[in-house]
Amino acid sequence: MTPCDPVGAGLSQGVRMDGNTRDLLYIVLSICIVWFTVFLCWLLYQAARVLRNANRIVENITDKLELITNAVEYMRDRMEHISTNMGSMGRLVTNIVERFIIGKLQDRFDEGGDVPDTSEEKSMKRARKKTK
Repeated sequence: MTPCDPVGAGLSQGVRMDGNTRDLLYIVLSICIVWFTVFLCWLLYQAARVLRNANRIVENITDKLELITNAVEYMRDRMEHISTNMGSMGRLVTNIVERFIIGKLQDRFDEGGDVPDTSEEKSMKRARKKTK
């Protein structure tokens, strides 16, 4: 190789490496392959950890959603139960009030008394008395 030759021109002409440099090249290449393999194993391990964490998060969210669903169903069942009871209670109160009022009216009729005036009739009677 002469000083005027371009860089790398000597390699294309078949310059032979001696045994020591070739051995050094193989050692460096094997170390690089080992480090690359270690890096890929580490990368695979990290990916597995990320997927495991994601799986745990999904399981926790699933559990929480299941708890929320159960709570909503329980509340809905309670509300349905209460609404059925409120309907029954409403009918019971209506029947009691009806019997009480009808019983009082019946007692007045049986005694020969007048039927009690409503508030509108009372106000009209008061107005008539004031005008007289």
